Amino acid sequence: MSGVVLFEHSHRGNVWRLEVATHNGRTFLNWRKWYWDGESFKPTREGCTIPLERLPDLMDGVASWLSGNDTSEAEGTP
Repeated sequence: MSGVVLFEHSHRGNVWRLEVATHNGRTFLNWRKWYWDGESFKPTREGCTIPLERLPDLMDGVASWLSGNDTSEAEGTP
């Protein structure tokens, strides 16, 4: 599986990645938890895949939420 990382977030020693990945000729969004095995990061089974054609729906949902909420008050914001 190969992918282009769009976003990473470290949490409790693991990394959550959102990537556009290709596997067996199919391209999709992959939201997955990765762990350090001592040499490199490896994916876990925790996460989900999202059909690439649903990306506009995901972006619309995030944009809609952002337009109605103040992210500066979000928990964990530096």
